[in-house]
Amino acid sequence: MTAALHRDALTGLLLAAALVCLLLGLALPAFTVEKFWVFGSSKSIAEGVWTLVSGKDIPLGIVILLFSIVFPLGKLGLAVWVWASRDPRHGAARRALAWSVRLGKWSMMDVFLVALAVAMLSLGLLAEVTADLGVYFFCAGIVAGMIGAHRLERGVEKASRPA
Repeated sequence: MTAALHRDALTGLLLAAALVCLLLGLALPAFTVEKFWVFGSSKSIAEGVWTLVSGKDIPLGIVILLFSIVFPLGKLGLAVWVWASRDPRHGAARRALAWSVRLGKWSMMDVFLVALAVAMLSLGLLAEVTADLGVYFFCAGIVAGMIGAHRLERGVEKASRPA
């Protein structure tokens, strides 16, 4: 079997879709906060992180930055790199794939943190928080990335078996 088995079109499509959805999820409004049922403002995940980091909640901002932006983009970047590599059965590509799959077990932590932030904001008595399109794109990106990474791992394992 050839090493190109790991590069099936569906896996590449899933990884590309995951990247697009993740970037849209970070940039589009993720939640809308309505105060006093009149005044409202929408924020994306990236804007929310910036607000936290530039304000008084620096530790919380850093945690959300790491788990909701750096971590998923890094994990997806590793999977895309392995998918594009010539022969991921050996060396750095194999280790990157192992790390991508190992880190994939923590993928839902990203979604959990976003949901927790929305839930915490909803606790205000004078404000109502609703999830917007960004949250759905973010979740779709995480799930598509997980499925793509697992398909990639199976393809590499299949390519590594002796013929």
